[in-house]
Amino acid sequence: MTVSPRADLFRLLGDEDRLRLLALCAEEELTVGELASLLGESQPQVTKKSQPLRESGLLSARRDGTRTLLRAHLDSGVVPDVVIGAALEEGRSLCSKDGSLAKISSILAAREELSRRYFDESAPIEAAAPLADSELVAWLPVLAPLLPGRALAIDIGTGEGTLLPLLSPLYDRVIAVDRSPARLARCGARIAAWGLPNVRLREGDVEDAGLAEDIGPRGGADLVVMARVLHHAARPQDAIASAARLLRGGGHLVIVDYLPHDDEAMREQGDVWLGFDPGKLRGWLDAATLETLSIHPLASRQRPALQLAVGRKQQPTRN
Repeated sequence: MTVSPRADLFRLLGDEDRLRLLALCAEEELTVGELASLLGESQPQVTKKSQPLRESGLLSARRDGTRTLLRAHLDSGVVPDVVIGAALEEGRSLCSKDGSLAKISSILAAREELSRRYFDESAPIEAAAPLADSELVAWLPVLAPLLPGRALAIDIGTGEGTLLPLLSPLYDRVIAVDRSPARLARCGARIAAWGLPNVRLREGDVEDAGLAEDIGPRGGADLVVMARVLHHAARPQDAIASAARLLRGGGHLVIVDYLPHDDEAMREQGDVWLGFDPGKLRGWLDAATLETLSIHPLASRQRPALQLAVGRKQQPTRN
């Protein structure tokens, strides 16, 4: 007797461990190691149990260096089948009872823990001189009339302020944001040495509600820069969405980050992700309702190679 595809689906989803895996991966894209931690199993066990779900197309896998990440593969987040819908509901119930569903937020927070420690305790002190030539910086105000808006720029993850000598002459006000007090202290010393009177330091990150509340009364920022920030974020898509909310209509988000690479040594510097596919960046910009103006490799000696992405926030429609 031939077994129908429907019967195969019932058999596949009749296992509680698979139901838990499917439910967790529907909540968040998770590494095999993170799933093992949530379920209290070994990574080989998770890989073995997830394989039938991958073969059926219910789970998709993505490589990030040596890691494998799994997510539920459902069209546009909508469950297309009542059987799969019931399976997800049962899986969520099981994960709620065993506590694994509630632990996802702490798993995501742990992604950034190494990054936080690295920049707070062991980040190398960069050279005191900015990258830009001082004579070039002196000419930057000539470009100011060409900017669509130049009241406020925000440098997210400013580090020790490498970009501030470029932003300060072009914008009336610059807010430099970083979550590392140690790096902000060094940045403050640099700002004083460079004589940048319009730069204000702020401890935090792009998702801090206080930052949005501070920017709101000003109508939003003309420019938000995130240079080599996203690969440290547990959920880069959330960081982009938060940055978009800081912009005024017509404002620009500039992202500089790595192209995909396989240098696992970068994890020791707090990197959560080993670069990003340009298509994924475009998808995140679209999801944040930003118009993608460009995404292209950045000419640089930096290795791994960098890319530049620019998105623009639409002007609000008027009735």
